[in-house]
Amino acid sequence: MLIILFAILSGILISIGAYMLAQQILWLPRSSSLYAIRRLSGNKRSLNDLLDKILTPFADWLSRILPMSDYKHKLLQADLERLELEITPQQYVGKSIAQSLLMSFIGLAFVPLGVPLLSLLTMVAALLAYFRSTQSIRQKVSKLNKEIEAELPRMVESLIYSLQDNRDLISFFEHYRKVSGQALAKELDRLILLMKIGNHELALRQFEARLAIPQLSALVSILCGVHQGVDQKTSLLILEQDIRTKQRETMRREMEKRPGRIKAASFILTVLMILMFMVPLILMILSNLKTAGF
Repeated sequence: MLIILFAILSGILISIGAYMLAQQILWLPRSSSLYAIRRLSGNKRSLNDLLDKILTPFADWLSRILPMSDYKHKLLQADLERLELEITPQQYVGKSIAQSLLMSFIGLAFVPLGVPLLSLLTMVAALLAYFRSTQSIRQKVSKLNKEIEAELPRMVESLIYSLQDNRDLISFFEHYRKVSGQALAKELDRLILLMKIGNHELALRQFEARLAIPQLSALVSILCGVHQGVDQKTSLLILEQDIRTKQRETMRREMEKRPGRIKAASFILTVLMILMFMVPLILMILSNLKTAGF
């Protein structure tokens, strides 16, 4: 029974490792991409909706009793606003804990079945799922920032040419917003609105604080000088070169990471295959030794 269970688990793990390896080599679509396609085609995942209905009352109760520091609250609140999620930081953390506890209770069901090891693995997976969910918001925000950083050289270059004719920053942002990416377009919409109804420099500083991108901070300082009537053409040219240099370095590091990811997936797959063949062999040897009286 133990050998059969181990063979099943080994097969599952090997399949996961093979898929991870194929995903890196063949550029297979991720689950998030498949989910977006389902949403476009009108197919919604009713299982997630059912789980949300089950977990929401418990998550709301947890959100009222969970302690959270002001710094963590402000940081998570800013990330949730960037992602346009209408949920409080306490509710998000409470939902993550509720999902992990549900996985742990499911794992306890394996104890009466005589498989405590699988129960332990499920609890470990629940703990890892909690930490992953708490980090997923920051990862999504980082992805948005990378998309914006990739557009900064083009925006700075466009700004250099635009300032030769006029210094109207609102007009520039309105025109550039039409050709910008989705991530930057949302932020520009908010920036344009704040600049129209309030102080230009204050709106730019809020834009800088909201995104917290180092290259953007330098650009905002230059734009504040432009608003004050200072000639910043040379500063913009230097900034454009700096941004492009950092962008090339980032691309080089990303390319260097890819072989390492493939090696890691290959190593995991190799170890699992060795275990699949060695463990049944060791168990068979031990069984024969017991039969022989050793």
